[in-house]
Amino acid sequence: MAEVCHDIGRWVEENVSEPLERCVEQECNWWCLCCNKWFCFIVWVIVTVVNWVVETVCEIIAVVVAVVIAVIVGIVNIVIGIFTWDWGRVWDALVDIVASIVSLVVLIIRIFTLGSLIGAFRDRANAWSLRNYARGLIDGNRAYSPEERDSIKKALGLDGGGFGFRLKFTAFRGFVKSDQAFDGGARDLVDWHNDPNQATRVDLKILAGVNSTTFWQRGRPEIEGDLSESDIDAYLADPTTADPFTIFCMSQGVLDDKLSAAVVKGSLLGLKLRFDTQDVQLRRREHVRMGASSSALASLLGSTPFSRTRGSVDAAAAQRDLCAPVTLASFLYVDNSFTGFSAHLATSTCVDGTSFAGNDLTGCSFRDRVPDFAFRYVPIHEIGHTFGLCHVDGAHRIMLSTKEKSFLDWPTIPEYWLSDGPVFTLDEAKRVWDYIIANFSAACLSTRQFD
Repeated sequence: MAEVCHDIGRWVEENVSEPLERCVEQECNWWCLCCNKWFCFIVWVIVTVVNWVVETVCEIIAVVVAVVIAVIVGIVNIVIGIFTWDWGRVWDALVDIVASIVSLVVLIIRIFTLGSLIGAFRDRANAWSLRNYARGLIDGNRAYSPEERDSIKKALGLDGGGFGFRLKFTAFRGFVKSDQAFDGGARDLVDWHNDPNQATRVDLKILAGVNSTTFWQRGRPEIEGDLSESDIDAYLADPTTADPFTIFCMSQGVLDDKLSAAVVKGSLLGLKLRFDTQDVQLRRREHVRMGASSSALASLLGSTPFSRTRGSVDAAAAQRDLCAPVTLASFLYVDNSFTGFSAHLATSTCVDGTSFAGNDLTGCSFRDRVPDFAFRYVPIHEIGHTFGLCHVDGAHRIMLSTKEKSFLDWPTIPEYWLSDGPVFTLDEAKRVWDYIIANFSAACLSTRQFD
């Protein structure tokens, strides 16, 4: 439902706010002391307030519904967990209930202290500034012909139609089947499970969610077919007589929720994202349990069925890949403390001025991990990397990495007062557009992939 609230705000932004902003930017009518500009600005303020009210009501309804669902589902899971001695299920249910209630309390505080209203004005002003920044980059790029420049501005909605780079992602959801076998040999899952090398072994019980690498690294695979721990033991003993099963890395609902969060947060970067989800059978061990390195991800992206092209092999094809991005939801990493990996084509500049070396191709992967409130932003975090963004400090930032950076930064608490969850900053959005204009082709930028 959060995406529905976001869609309401986006419609107002595209059809009312942006035209008013262009009205404010028009030439001043001196005969009436610039009444044309200040009148538009007053209306812009009123529209922003009204839009905030509408979005706030929508958000309250969404959060209340989420609390009710979390409580009902949580109680059911707690009861089931107690009777089955599944303490992970009990813990997850308690965390979901508490997190949903806390989110409602925080939302109420933000509303009544006007933090969310101030944040709405800040976000609208940032979007206005970003649009003008993108326009300046396009006007200043001498590589574009006048015709290309006009086509790009039209496709990006710089002069009407809603500003944003509309980009379709293919989001693959990985799965494995009990009967898959490489070249007709041993069943893949049996072969991978019995691998004596612990660095590459794929434990079927972890894959199915019966066990986990650690309690804090648990995911939520979805299973088609009956598959208890005893069923797994029977399958490993004799896969030819066991009932067939399929294991998905996560449910479609969990994936949709993560991608919905990516759509909402991507708008802070001036990106209008759409995801085409496809199920893909993972037939290679390193796709199911990927190495914890950029080189391992690059190898995955270059292989079938993803077939991303390295810029050093074919620069034009690698650039075309930018316009048809992919992301893979998979199962595990060799070091399962990681939740995602990314690759970006070209070297970029971080917000702190340091250089972020490119990987010569583009794409990302991620896995499911609980709790949702902490890990639902992993896909958009990895997508941020594919546009050249770097890790930063602070739990209020989407690009936080607790492995490299500090969890707390001085703006963390005030930012949570202003915003609904972690954010991208205006400086990060500008770095994304630096990367877009420097690396995406004019043909891609001038093609609106959807309305």
